[in-house]
Amino acid sequence: MKHNYKATLLTILTLASTPASAANLLFKSNFGSGVVLNPPTGFSAATSGAGNAWQSITGVDSETGYDWSKKPLGAYFFGLQIITAEPVNSSTIGSHVYNAIRTVPGPDGKPINELFHNLKYKPWVGATPEGKGAAQVPFLLNRPWTVGDVKDLYITYWFKHQPDLVESLDPKISSGNWRVQFEFKTGGYNNTYGGDYRIQTTILKGSDNKLYWMSKGDNVANGPWPRVDYWIERNMTVPVPVDKWFKYEVYWHRSTGADGRYWTAVDGQVITDHFGPNMGDLNLPINRIFISNSYSGGKPEIQSQIAGLEIWDDFPCGKGLSCFNKKIDSTPPSINITSPTDGSKVSGIVPINSVVSSGLLGSGVKQTLYINGALKTTVNGSSLSYAWDVSKERLLRTNTGTSNKCTIMILARDAAGKTALKTITVYR
Repeated sequence: MKHNYKATLLTILTLASTPASAANLLFKSNFGSGVVLNPPTGFSAATSGAGNAWQSITGVDSETGYDWSKKPLGAYFFGLQIITAEPVNSSTIGSHVYNAIRTVPGPDGKPINELFHNLKYKPWVGATPEGKGAAQVPFLLNRPWTVGDVKDLYITYWFKHQPDLVESLDPKISSGNWRVQFEFKTGGYNNTYGGDYRIQTTILKGSDNKLYWMSKGDNVANGPWPRVDYWIERNMTVPVPVDKWFKYEVYWHRSTGADGRYWTAVDGQVITDHFGPNMGDLNLPINRIFISNSYSGGKPEIQSQIAGLEIWDDFPCGKGLSCFNKKIDSTPPSINITSPTDGSKVSGIVPINSVVSSGLLGSGVKQTLYINGALKTTVNGSSLSYAWDVSKERLLRTNTGTSNKCTIMILARDAAGKTALKTITVYR
């Protein structure tokens, strides 16, 4: 049977250009020059007596090139929601919140731009400020529930809590000891924004006056059902950084089965890695992602400083691996075929040897050897050795007969999903 060399070559080239499991960067912003936090709009009052407004972010980040008008994940809003203790307008909102993009010393002491949000006032009428958490300033992505779920997502950013975080929380007061770090909620129940599932990571202050982390999955997503806590995990080992920058990372894979996952880390230290179902009873999709939130049961002011935001569709540094102090590997592998040499004549048993070097995440290199388009061997590792019996190689057919030319091709793929292709030609 005639071997279709051209079709095989096309298949190999397609494999070389198609990432295997590499993550895709969906959005990145350093809140650099060109990014604008617009004045609050959309003032409204809720039946509960709370006020509401929205603060959009627009412009093109000069440092990353990403445009805030091109919102990821099909979102229709990407910015700050402002929920106040009482109705506000453009004249009175300043006494409740202060939000800004400003330049401050970053994690390495060099100037960076940050998104700063500060909830200054939050008590309800007739109530003390402590324990009342309705007022908040979430930095969030709002998306329609009609566009489908977000099955896999990884978010990372630099974050800094206020100096008096410990003092602002009081475990002696009912619900006065918490502060939200991250959460998402589902929506679409009866064609409304309310949903059936939430995951939240929170900072709590214990009776020993020490801070610790808690993550949980529940059904508190503005739906009509009584509260159900599906799972709760506490971490009292990884410190909660106060008044200093830390790298926050979160990933989830949504599933009704055991492969569901919620993973989150601080400065490379994993605080939660929960496996199991993480869908609600109705399997509703995610419609709200609260990237950060000035939201607490403690005393105001409640502040958030966020910088260096990245959103990916999977773990960018390898499954279950933190990217803290790592650069994302964007460099493809480099292939060196050490023998035979390009253009040489070959006969008998010919050793084919190659060495692959890769980027920062280059462990787990896989090499595949093709000769005249036919797969010969696949090896895991940076070195490949193969004994080629030239006498058994079929001659390539041409329009005028046969050719003594043989093409040796090696396809390499590293753990980050980056690929490279190296080809040499030898003659019988």
